[in-house]
Amino acid sequence: MIEIQDELLKDLEAIRQIPVVPTMLEVICQTTGMGFAAVARVTEDRWIACSVRDEVNFGLEAGGELPIKTTLCNEIRAHRNPIVIDNVAEDPLYREHHTPRIYGLQSYISIPILLRNGDFFGTLCAIDSRPALVNNPRVINTFKMFAELLAFHLESLDLLERSHQFTAELQQENKSLTSANFDLDNFVYTASHDLKSPVANIAGLIELLSVSVSNEHLDREELKQITAMMKTSLRRFSTTIRDLTAIVEIDKTGSDEDASVLDINQVMESVRQDLQSLVVENDARIEVIAPDSHVTGFTPKNFKSILSNLVSNAIKYRSPARKPEITIKLERHSGKTYLSVQDNGLGIPLNKKDSVFTMFTRAHDHVEGSGIGLYIVKRMVDNVHGEIKVDSVLHQGTTFTIIF
Repeated sequence: MIEIQDELLKDLEAIRQIPVVPTMLEVICQTTGMGFAAVARVTEDRWIACSVRDEVNFGLEAGGELPIKTTLCNEIRAHRNPIVIDNVAEDPLYREHHTPRIYGLQSYISIPILLRNGDFFGTLCAIDSRPALVNNPRVINTFKMFAELLAFHLESLDLLERSHQFTAELQQENKSLTSANFDLDNFVYTASHDLKSPVANIAGLIELLSVSVSNEHLDREELKQITAMMKTSLRRFSTTIRDLTAIVEIDKTGSDEDASVLDINQVMESVRQDLQSLVVENDARIEVIAPDSHVTGFTPKNFKSILSNLVSNAIKYRSPARKPEITIKLERHSGKTYLSVQDNGLGIPLNKKDSVFTMFTRAHDHVEGSGIGLYIVKRMVDNVHGEIKVDSVLHQGTTFTIIF
């Protein structure tokens, strides 16, 4: 119902934007000698005056309505033909009709406004309590010309609006494409750098292993060290490949899966299970504060990934001086949802705070990882037109807040 009302108000405004309409109604009154002329938006259940010229105090202004069933325009909407009456009292079809009787009409002319696609917009009409000579080619053709002119203007305004909308969408697409190209360049550069290092390590270790094996006397301890280093490099290589795949999948997830109503407690329980060994190993305490635990806007997979990345980071960047304490809050203010993840960890150095969401960036170099988690989180938040903020005090802790 609200959408229909908005559409009617839009049509009303469209007529108001056509500067020639007041002059058109003035010409109609002068040409016909009738005292009231109007452009009406007519639907199945509404008759709304879009623009009015009232010289006889009929009492209807622009935006005013008449009960649809009391109007002849209702019949015109059905058969889409003009109705022209010089003198109601002498007209065999309309002298007993309820509309002239209700409104005290003696002369009436109404021409349908038909858009090029066949849609019925409404009518261009004129009435008077006195007879008038309107049923003649000169008057009828003038009304038809004005009705066609109105239809042309309405279609032009619609095309203009669509053009503006298309331009805005195109600008947004160009903006997204520019961002994607930048990300791709950054992706290729950093990915190649991060992949080269473990590959070079593995190649060097294989060479070292070959030399060690070719020795007459095998040093088993040396072999163990070399194979352990190879496993570390392979693990790093595997982690980098996995994270690069995650980046590629970020945007695809939004199109393949619909957002749904989620329960943060249930999602966090799943995250706890996935991070169980990390939580237990570090004796981390995780608290969820959510008076209303329901969340909308994210896909289940992306929302879980966001929580998992933020919570695992909070544990990984823990302070050696205390056990990790993580508080997750879900609040609503002014129609928006605020999701915060607060920890008591190391905090972020001031010179790295602005780059924490950059691909392959880590706040502390001693922590193992590819530095891609927060980049993924930000991309997921950006994809739902949300915002993510970070507040941090070095050696005290960090709070990430997502607003959507």
